[in-house]
Amino acid sequence: MALYKRGEVYHFDFAVDGRRYRGSTKEKILSRARMIESQLMNEAKQRRLTVQRRTQTLADFSKRFLAWVDTTRLELETKKYYKSGWKMLSMTPIACVRLGHISTDDAEALRFKHSSANANRALRTLRRMLGKATEWGLIGATPKIKLAKEQGRSEIIDNESETKLLAAAKQPLQDVLTIMLDTGMRPGEVFRMCWEDISWERRTIFIPKGKTPRSRRYVVMSERMIEALDTRRNGQLEGWVFPSDSKDGHVTTVAKAFEEARDTAGLSKEIKLYSARHTFATKVMGETGDLALVMRALGHTNAQTAMIYQHPSLERVRAIVNERPAPAPKKSGLVLAWHNPRHNDAA
Repeated sequence: MALYKRGEVYHFDFAVDGRRYRGSTKEKILSRARMIESQLMNEAKQRRLTVQRRTQTLADFSKRFLAWVDTTRLELETKKYYKSGWKMLSMTPIACVRLGHISTDDAEALRFKHSSANANRALRTLRRMLGKATEWGLIGATPKIKLAKEQGRSEIIDNESETKLLAAAKQPLQDVLTIMLDTGMRPGEVFRMCWEDISWERRTIFIPKGKTPRSRRYVVMSERMIEALDTRRNGQLEGWVFPSDSKDGHVTTVAKAFEEARDTAGLSKEIKLYSARHTFATKVMGETGDLALVMRALGHTNAQTAMIYQHPSLERVRAIVNERPAPAPKKSGLVLAWHNPRHNDAA
């Protein structure tokens, strides 16, 4: 519900039951314009006012939204994020709800499998879709979409778990996991690796683009990575390192294979593929104490974000406390009197 001036005349813009009504009150005085608006709203509720435009369902609107996603200058990862988010939304009842009817309560009632981060992918997409619908004049206002609370990944992969995982992992998961553990690369960065971006002489991999501006970087290869990649390339000089029959031409997920390997290894479900990135950051930070170096290796621009990936062991705290010299015991007057020979003789 809103009144606004265009020139000297007040115009109305309100929605009733998901239908939007806009036009001129033909009044220059605010009080009279409000009376006209109130009358028009009553007529709209009684379905006697002509509807300017009936709002689309979220599913209908998705076609325009996805077309915008494809043509705008969004990062490739962001485009994939919104497309994946819409795929999740499309399988919920909210896809059939008209844009003007979607409320905060509707969004809070949505339920998605897996983690809170996964749910937020859909919720952020919904928020962006409704924001564009408002921007394009299809609805009067954007309802508040609250995100789920993300707990973050607290598990890292210790040496024993790493051995079990790699032993249980099939290809290409085994090589993907090895690369993530030894470089801290994101899964998507590993999936999009090309042979021409690998320098065997310098023993580095160039990442041309990624999630953040700092994602464009070089990462170093460990000895076991070099051995694994040399076996995989089989003389190739160009093309995807992890090719597949997907429309992208390369592997896009190893989630199912990771879950199977984790179950075979008998490890906690709290351990995710992304835990390999956390493990790398924790080890490098623990050995060097250099946050700037960790940020550079991970492709982070924000120190606070980089610190999320640090999981220092509490054993370091125990070691520091144990190494601290114990203070000399303080002698009390009672102890001195007890050991005083004169005091004993007097007794």
